[in-house]
Amino acid sequence: MRPWLSALLLAACLLPLDGQDRPRTEVELAAKSAGKLVAAVPPPQVEPPPARQPAVDEAAVGRDFHEVLVRDLDLSGPFAVLRSAKSPKATDPASYKAWADTGTEWLIATRVSRTAGDQLMVSLQVVDPRAGKPIHSKNFSGQDSALRRIAHAVADDLVARLTGERGVASSRIVFVKQVSREVKEIFQVDPDGVGQIQLTRHGSLTMSPTVAQDGRLAYITYKGGAPEIWGQKRSGTPHVKLYPVGTQPLGQCSAPAWSPDGKRLAFVQSDRRGNSDIMVLDLEGGRVRRLTDSNCINTEPSWNPAGTQIAFTSDREGTPQIYLMEDDGSNVRRLTTEGSYNASPAWSPNGVMVSYVSRFEGKFDLFVFKLGEGKAYQITTGLVSSESPAWSPDERKLVFVSTRNGGMQLFTTDLSGSQIKKVMESTGCQSPRWTRSR
Repeated sequence: MRPWLSALLLAACLLPLDGQDRPRTEVELAAKSAGKLVAAVPPPQVEPPPARQPAVDEAAVGRDFHEVLVRDLDLSGPFAVLRSAKSPKATDPASYKAWADTGTEWLIATRVSRTAGDQLMVSLQVVDPRAGKPIHSKNFSGQDSALRRIAHAVADDLVARLTGERGVASSRIVFVKQVSREVKEIFQVDPDGVGQIQLTRHGSLTMSPTVAQDGRLAYITYKGGAPEIWGQKRSGTPHVKLYPVGTQPLGQCSAPAWSPDGKRLAFVQSDRRGNSDIMVLDLEGGRVRRLTDSNCINTEPSWNPAGTQIAFTSDREGTPQIYLMEDDGSNVRRLTTEGSYNASPAWSPNGVMVSYVSRFEGKFDLFVFKLGEGKAYQITTGLVSSESPAWSPDERKLVFVSTRNGGMQLFTTDLSGSQIKKVMESTGCQSPRWTRSR
């Protein structure tokens, strides 16, 4: 078996590092974050609570809400949150000029109170201090337990109102984490690294998650001894075995990927000769169709958002490279032309870019191929590998795994590579997927 096959088929954290690659052109992608909106987010006004039992520290509620909101806006991409010790304290109209003098473009004023039914109420007002007038207001409500969700909703509303794009504070990152020496399970976490939840409990190697647009999960698990594709046929239903079923062959299957319409699963089927091909499973009819048929490795399928094309990794020309094909397996063409080891393609949500990893001097870095330009742009550069890129729903960021702080951890980066941030402290992470669905 080829030395790189096992890593891909078993969804290992690290790709093999043996071998040398030839030099290639490296072009830095221009920062999309240039010209950020300067936003001031003073602490919320907290209304005195009504008499209640048990007592709740409303000031602490306000502080918690403010902390989450500021962090969300920091991570969002389009905002530069003002942090000045000389910032005005008040948010009444008399202070608007003072705010404008600090460089504030948008003043984000919030008020935390309670409804008659004891629900939290957050009132949002966005002020243009230079024009001296409010431009947007909205109310949000929920139970105390939904405080973080309310803050995420406020942040996403701000992004949408001020940029015209949907925010991602309410999204989630799904990933694999090492639970014990022989057990990996699938987890999810908010983009700010809080709210980690375990999604599978198979007590085995469970890996390669893929999330449909309606939130359904599919993945590989070894709970039965051999790798099987498990997941949800319908949203909100229990996890069941999706493949193999009936008389279908029990070959080594790996790397499932939902089609955008959620009706098909692309996956990889290997044989005993060490070859592998990309297949497509029709969830409704249970039919399996082969898309590739060659004496080589074809793996890691990724659909374009229209569901008409698939990017994948193949060594059909000698070394792993990224290829494209139609969803029926026709019109196969090579995408990457520089570098002798390119893998892990991920199609962007708008369909105009493909992210991938490329090995150079014994380590992997993230690249983005812009299809309209026919050019690849390097995102990360470092002494350690950066692997398994996946797109944020708004396409402003990539989530990936790296050992830059020791164990394999989750990180995010903007497309300039200048804003790399660790998601959380947990180690033993791999195969992240960023999804809007919950």
